[in-house]
Amino acid sequence: MIGRITLKRAIKQTAGRAAVLAKLFTWPSVCPKACIFFYHRIADAGFVDPRLDDWNVPPSVFDQQIRALAAFAEFVPLLELPHRLRISGGSAKPLVCLTFDDGYANFYTQALPILNRYRAPATAFVVTSLIGQKEPLPFDSWSQKNRSRVPPEAWRSMDWTDLEACVASGLVTIGAHSHSHLKGRECTQTQLIEEAEESRAILRSRLGEAQARAYAYPYGSTRLGQVSPDYARTVRTAGYELAVTTDLGLARADTDPYLLPRIEAHALDTPSVLHAKTVGALAPYYLTDHLRTVKRAL
Repeated sequence: MIGRITLKRAIKQTAGRAAVLAKLFTWPSVCPKACIFFYHRIADAGFVDPRLDDWNVPPSVFDQQIRALAAFAEFVPLLELPHRLRISGGSAKPLVCLTFDDGYANFYTQALPILNRYRAPATAFVVTSLIGQKEPLPFDSWSQKNRSRVPPEAWRSMDWTDLEACVASGLVTIGAHSHSHLKGRECTQTQLIEEAEESRAILRSRLGEAQARAYAYPYGSTRLGQVSPDYARTVRTAGYELAVTTDLGLARADTDPYLLPRIEAHALDTPSVLHAKTVGALAPYYLTDHLRTVKRAL
């Protein structure tokens, strides 16, 4: 197991270095593009575990990442992105959106103060049936296994008070991550409709009509069939203005606003790696993303 974990970390580090080199050969595009980063936990795990690389970024590292992004990129609220891409003739700085999945409480306690420091807007996607959850999220196997080894803040969900404070900050919009976090490819059309409509109705009734305008598909991969054209149409019909996937890539003016790609931010991402990602030096990550996709399909 340790060998496998070490290999996983080595692959990510190699991909990061390769991306930095690839940036040197990435031809600037006249077509405006934007990088939508997504995070999960912003927490100190309390012990070193390379398996956290995918989902966990320590607050100190997150601060360094946001500071670096603030220096070389322009933060754009997610809901404004389609309009910015349509009207932009090219930006002096890369356009970056910040998103956070699953509604962990450490978004409010750890990430928000850092976002506020750099005035970086963000969208937090929450699973409405799990708001205020006192147990590890049912789909978060790492937290379930390690709950006794890490502080509750590493896996606890935001409650309504946390969400209200996020909205009051003026920097955060709350998006829907469905009602139950079901796998799209295993759902009936009726279930997909219920997941999209119920989560939107709950968030708007509690937080106001300015919220739940964006949707993040659970599991999020079109290649794995978790997101389909029918699911995207369902989300649009439910009243959302846009939706994000976990497909790797940059968003463009001609990208379907209900199938926006994103790029995962890792604890191992240095400022140089982040910059490479924002300008589209993604070839090394397409390989690692493909390998991970194959693994998840098995």
